[in-house]
Amino acid sequence: MKRKSFRAVVASALVTTALSLSIGGFATISLRDSQIETVDQQLQKIVDAVRSNPESPVSSALDAASEEDFNITIAIVSSEKEITIINESKLLLGTLPQDSLLAAALISPVTVEDQENYRLLAQAISGGDRLIFADSLSEIEESFSSNLERLLIFTVFADLVAIAISALLLARNKRKLEAESLLRMQQFLADASHDLRTPLTIIKGYSELLSKGQITNPEDRGRAFERVNSEIIRMENLIHDLLLLAELGETSRPIFADLDLSDLLTSYSHDFATLNPDRQIIEEIESGVMIEGSVEHLRRLIQNVFNNIARHTPVNASVKVNLGRQGKKVLLSIEDGGAGLPSGGYRDGVTALNRFDTSRSPETGGSGLGLSIIAAIVSEHEGTLNLRKSNLGGLAVEIIF
Repeated sequence: MKRKSFRAVVASALVTTALSLSIGGFATISLRDSQIETVDQQLQKIVDAVRSNPESPVSSALDAASEEDFNITIAIVSSEKEITIINESKLLLGTLPQDSLLAAALISPVTVEDQENYRLLAQAISGGDRLIFADSLSEIEESFSSNLERLLIFTVFADLVAIAISALLLARNKRKLEAESLLRMQQFLADASHDLRTPLTIIKGYSELLSKGQITNPEDRGRAFERVNSEIIRMENLIHDLLLLAELGETSRPIFADLDLSDLLTSYSHDFATLNPDRQIIEEIESGVMIEGSVEHLRRLIQNVFNNIARHTPVNASVKVNLGRQGKKVLLSIEDGGAGLPSGGYRDGVTALNRFDTSRSPETGGSGLGLSIIAAIVSEHEGTLNLRKSNLGGLAVEIIF
């Protein structure tokens, strides 16, 4: 449980981190790109002004920068690679960029990485000279770095909030599960104590009558001994079931091995048919279905299903046994034509200490823990147990391994 809770908290933190970084990162990068695009538009306006008046390119560039109030560095680069600044700005343009960048800047704005990064656009003029227009990216880069820092701080804060909320929800859910588990345990102990107290009372009563000689008729004495013996057997079955449930609840897993589930199911199905000649047994068992599991526990699982059918359905109720593969999974289903579960039983399902026979009637001959043991064994084998209404009219027990 602790490991699952830890995984849930880590998962929530990872999801929060992914969402924060993806959404915040996209917004931050989009803002930077938008700011750079604005710079490019300013540079392009000056170039367009120069192209529209090629006879006086320098004055056209200066007029455009002045009218638009652009803080842009404008310089002339001669054919001999000499640079003359004609309009200064916050950008200190000291050296020329590489020839490849200058050539690219004649087509579209480019980013030049220098002591201070800047965007560059160029325009060829008469005499083989070039006008270059540059604008600093320092403010944009500082804003981008600041936004990234805010994003990281927000992500950490969001992770802490997500972890706190997840831990709170898990704690509440744990308390709820513990309360439900305690309630089931209390009901289970009440049922078990009742089941133990009833045969003990009967045994004690008959023992007193027999020891005091109050039952003298041989036939009555025989019935009394038979009744005491049946209650002893009932107590043994209940104690055995309780011990098995305790064993299934242990953290250590039994030794698993590859086993032929088809052979195992066929053997119990044939035994059940032999002991119940009035029932119609329909077998649809695929051969060679192998799984990894505990042979003893799977024997008990199948035995409990058939015992429940024998105990709770009419002697002539039909039974259908099905086993087959569904891709990588194995489906085992045993259906009966009895009365099925009480109302709500299919919806509520089976828990480790769940009993559907709340009347605790001793006439059934069992401890009432059959389905609980089945559920525990299925859980031990990491399978899935489903209870549904059978096509035969009763209960269908479906197990997926």
